[in-house]
Amino acid sequence: MSTPPSARPARPRWVLVLLILPFIGLLFPNWYARAEPRLSGIPFFIWYQFAWVVGGVAVTAFVYFVRRGGEDED
Repeated sequence: MSTPPSARPARPRWVLVLLILPFIGLLFPNWYARAEPRLSGIPFFIWYQFAWVVGGVAVTAFVYFVRRGGEDED
């Protein structure tokens, strides 16, 4: 006889909506295509995009760990 599969913990789906934030933040370049304010001489256009790269990694990691939950790896 086989044992029934263990119940998986519920994984929240609402966090998947957070993955759209980097996309929306970079969707309208007319909004951020300017040189000022500068950050250490780097135009806003460049550092804004780079900030979204870092922010996108943070959002993706957050969603991953929330969705992963208390899942044990064997």
